[in-house]
Amino acid sequence: MSGCCCTDFSKTLQYVSPSHGGWGVIRVAALVPESHLLFVAPSACGRHGALGGIEAGIKERISYLYIDESDIVSGNYENLIFDSVEELFDFLEIKPKVLFVFVSCIDDLLGTDNDAIIAALSSRHPDVAFRTCHMNPMSMDTPNPPGVTLLDAMYSLLPKQQKEKRVNLVGNNAAIPRSCELFALLKKHDYDVCQIGECTSFEEFQTLGSACLNLLLRPVAKKACKRMESALGIPVMQSFITYRLDEVCAFYDALSKKLDIGQLDYAQYRTHAQQKIEEAKRALGDTPIAVDYQAVLLPFNFARALIEYGFNVQLVVAKECIAMDMEHKLWIETHCPHVQIVNAMHYDHIKYQLRGNDFLCVGFDAGYLTGSMHVSPLMDDDALFGFDGIAKMMDELLRAAAQESDVHKLIADAGLVI
Repeated sequence: MSGCCCTDFSKTLQYVSPSHGGWGVIRVAALVPESHLLFVAPSACGRHGALGGIEAGIKERISYLYIDESDIVSGNYENLIFDSVEELFDFLEIKPKVLFVFVSCIDDLLGTDNDAIIAALSSRHPDVAFRTCHMNPMSMDTPNPPGVTLLDAMYSLLPKQQKEKRVNLVGNNAAIPRSCELFALLKKHDYDVCQIGECTSFEEFQTLGSACLNLLLRPVAKKACKRMESALGIPVMQSFITYRLDEVCAFYDALSKKLDIGQLDYAQYRTHAQQKIEEAKRALGDTPIAVDYQAVLLPFNFARALIEYGFNVQLVVAKECIAMDMEHKLWIETHCPHVQIVNAMHYDHIKYQLRGNDFLCVGFDAGYLTGSMHVSPLMDDDALFGFDGIAKMMDELLRAAAQESDVHKLIADAGLVI
């Protein structure tokens, strides 16, 4: 393998490949049923919303108020927001239950009083819930980047309700399928498992406020869960997605104690996942595997799991190593120094030094950077959870290994928008 000195995760000049993108703020906000999105921004900024809406297939739920330099300098664009909302509601055949007003970096620089704007809009239209959302890349390295504040705004729509035997999944974009053992295990104790991705109406979405527990699947939703804990009285349990069998067992043991329901009987599901691992291992043999951070939340955790199961992991592509994954990164560096770790956004990638390495790639970044023909288009753990998630991941490895893929077509089909 050719050398590539891209292990530095410090902030520097960055390379952004065409494979970068995925679940943007547009697609995530649209998970709230019966909502509409209004982008207030210069046209150069608003084009991201336009492209994202088209690629996500929800362009009819997005509107735009393009402002120019004179609107910004004069401050007149605040009045334009009120006028555009009235015009929008007159135009729409059905008035939305929620209007997300997206503003850009300009509002952060000008110090716009968005709370006052939302309060005025709410007084004019008490039948609509208004929320301000920020599409401001300049906040990406702060404690409150756009993804965090967006989810906080979305879940702030939930009213406080009487608690029921309901557990919410929070932070996952794609809905976890009901084939996952979590649903069956909790159903035996009369608990329902709910998630925003399954809600078909705003009324149904609001019932999430009656849950007795939130399972936090991704750190981007931590702020939203903390708000729900303080405002709605819903406790939160950290439940990040993992592909290590023992960690899934530990999660279910902790969940049973949290709900005080006795030991959950997950043995058959663990056995099934173990069988899938053995099946994939026999089929793949020494096939070199590359893992990237856009495919899974914890790439080093996933890589370590594969290594411990006996797979031949050769490459981990990551933008950074988040704190909860550092233990696994250090383990790999200590026990498997042959595994190459590269920063997906290092400027050296413009030289394509990783091209020509034929890996089985889990994720677009690994596939694009290496030019491999066997690529899994998995993103954000894509509805994988628990033992069922491990089993499905093994099936996905086998599927990707069995057929050749054009990574450029996969990227286009996924509708990735930076």
